[in-house]
Amino acid sequence: PPILDLARFCPNGMGNVTLVIEDNKIRVSKEYLAVHSPVFAAMFFGDFAEKGKEEIEINDVIYEEFIDLLYLVYPRTEDMTDRTVPQILKLADRFQMECLVKESERFLINSKGIDVMKKLLLADQYRLENLKDHCINSFTCMALLHEKLKTAAVFASLSDAMKIAICERMMWL
Repeated sequence: PPILDLARFCPNGMGNVTLVIEDNKIRVSKEYLAVHSPVFAAMFFGDFAEKGKEEIEINDVIYEEFIDLLYLVYPRTEDMTDRTVPQILKLADRFQMECLVKESERFLINSKGIDVMKKLLLADQYRLENLKDHCINSFTCMALLHEKLKTAAVFASLSDAMKIAICERMMWL
């Protein structure tokens, strides 16, 4: 497969490492990624096997999702969408990109296209307290809360702490 070397990822040929994801090669800047992620900083500059390598394989990552992440980290031409935010959040959490985690949380709070129960699941998985509070407080009547709980398959996947928070909200309605 060809090496992806988009100008926005490596302006003026500044890329100095190739990441290999699902047999696809992406030329990036070690320094730029390290500034945004302590995981990449450790990988590229810490005492790890990857230090000094010109090509690094990253496993358990979907290529298209990683490209979406890069589009958000490098000088912005792409915006987060309802489709991309769950995978951006997953990767931002994995690579400890706190700025993108917070941006994802703000996006989810303002998004009208993602169901509140899906938002609660994401808040639970990634410890997004502001999103959790926003979603819990969006239940303004018992009928709405009951309808969401009745139709949402994700309820069983929520942590006990999240279920307790929902039950506490029910007591106030």
